[in-house]
Formats: sequence, structure tokens, C-alpha cells
Amino acid sequence: MFESQVADVVDQMRQNGFAIIEGLIAEERLINAQRDAEALYEVSSTQKQGPRGPVYPRMCKGLFTKTREFDDLFCIPLVLAIVEAVLGEGTDAHQKGIWGGAIQFASCMLKDVVPGEGPREFHQDDVLYPIPQPHRSLAVNTLLALDDFKEETGATLVVPESHTWTQPVSQNPDYEVAEMAAGSLLLLNGATWHNSGTNTTKDQHRRALNAYYSARWLRPLGGPYLGLNTSELKDLSPELRNII
Repeated sequence: MFESQVADVVDQMRQNGFAIIEGLIAEERLINAQRDAEALYEVSSTQKQGPRGPVYPRMCKGLFTKTREFDDLFCIPLVLAIVEAVLGEGTDAHQKGIWGGAIQFASCMLKDVVPGEGPREFHQDDVLYPIPQPHRSLAVNTLLALDDFKEETGATLVVPESHTWTQPVSQNPDYEVAEMAAGSLLLLNGATWHNSGTNTTKDQHRRALNAYYSARWLRPLGGPYLGLNTSELKDLSPELRNII
């Protein structure tokens, strides 16, 4: 079952540039994650225009240096197997041995599309690496839904197959709304065009735990050890240390 699920999701990633795993974590783990996330969210000092006027988004950057409460969610075996298959494609065993594996955990943060918040721009997540398209998969970005992702709460907008395109990102593409229940996971190829939608509600948030994985041979987005010093690494689980 594990192998077939990995193969199915990887196939979706290859074809469409994204995939959703419904019900990835159990309800009890979700409730704990919601509680821990809420304690860490910070209101941005930068206003953002929404459909009903300006709002202040919420997020938590530098998450990895602030808490260990989400560490288990960064190294879920099913997710790592999928990311390994996507980013390790075309990498032989010798190369993986040199780098200590095909993938690395490269960044994480908490995001919240607050009530009344407007959309961001369509973008790609791997543009920080100056490699012309088309190129091999460089990164997989994931959003673990802490609330239901619905169109009216600003669910992620995804442009299918855009990870194979070479043209600059357009701001008016045909897109799909990545709706999913809380506890589910959206995986995005780093080259896939996407955007957060508009939260048209008055009181519903769209919170997410954002984990970013990249090929091992690239500089990690969050810097060496994601901000931890070497003495702090001993407190991490072996599974997590193996991908940092």
C-alpha cells in the first residue's frame, strides 16, 4: 500500500506539478498542531490590500529556531519517500552517496490567509536558483492544512503542468483551486505556478504549516541547519538530522 501510494502521488507530481494527500495526519495530531501554531503566529507590520480594505497577514518565519513541536511533521515517511522520488530522479547512487542523500529539508514557516486578505501574485518557488527552464526538479514545497482549504478562505490556486513550461509566469492563467480538508497535504513542484487565493470570509482563517524540501546539492533556502547551531542538532531526531 505504501509503495503504491508513493508511486501514485509521484505520477501526479510528474504530470500535473502538484498533488494532494487527503487526511495525512490524525485528528489528535492536527488539534495539537493547530494549538501550537496559534501560539506562534505573528501579525505582519506590512498592510496588504484585500477585497474589503487593508489587512495585516499573519505568519511565523524562522519557525525552526522557535519550536520543536512540528519536527515529526517534517519527516513523515510517506512524504519523504515522495520527495525523494521526485527530486532524486536522474540521480545515481554514487551521487546520492556523495551528498548524503538526494533531498534536504530546506525551510519552514507558518502561513495564514486571514479573513479579508487578497491574493498574492502567481509565482514559482524555485526561482531563487538561476537555472533556465526546463530543468530537473529542484524543490518540492508542501502545505499542511491546519484549517480546511476552501475557495472562499483562500485555498491555493495551482496551474496544472506549468512546471514544464518555459515562459515567464503570467498573472492571469487558467488555474485549479486546491481545496482539501484540514490535516491534508498539498505538494507542489518548485517550478509549478501557484498563488494563495482570496479569503472572502469574515471570520475563517486558512492556516498552514509550510515545509520546503530541495535537492541535496543546492544551498538550503533557510541557510545552514535552518538557523540552528551545531550543538542544537543533537536534540533533533535521527530522521530529521538525516535530511538537514
